[in-house]
Amino acid sequence: MKKNILIKHLENDIYCRIGISKIDKNGVGVIAIKNIPEGINPFNTLSKCKEDIIILNKKDLDKVDKNVKKLIKDFFGIREHYIISKSPNDMNISYYMNHSDNPNIEIISDNNKYIIRTKCLIKIDEELTVNYGELYNNII
Repeated sequence: MKKNILIKHLENDIYCRIGISKIDKNGVGVIAIKNIPEGINPFNTLSKCKEDIIILNKKDLDKVDKNVKKLIKDFFGIREHYIISKSPNDMNISYYMNHSDNPNIEIISDNNKYIIRTKCLIKIDEELTVNYGELYNNII
């Protein structure tokens, strides 16, 4: 049974991967590996548990090891806050989305749940992007 569930997931829910960014020439981004329909979460996992988002500030990290602080800052920092989902060990590729003023992904709050969804059809080889300013304003 688990094998069939995994195969169905691979067939229906995997849309993107980490690749060379077309926006940040020295970095990585999230790249579509097939067309992604409008209005869906392209980062669905097999786990049905909802991710809790925890918002920290610099003071919250006072007693944290300096290298762990750097990891938090590098991967989760938006302005003066750190938006963390579960643990850095649970990161998914959505954390690698780059900024765009005209993004194709939106993250919205709905009854204290955060929903990731496409704003339009994303074609194969397109990079998935989010507006960091809108993300900050919608979550903080």
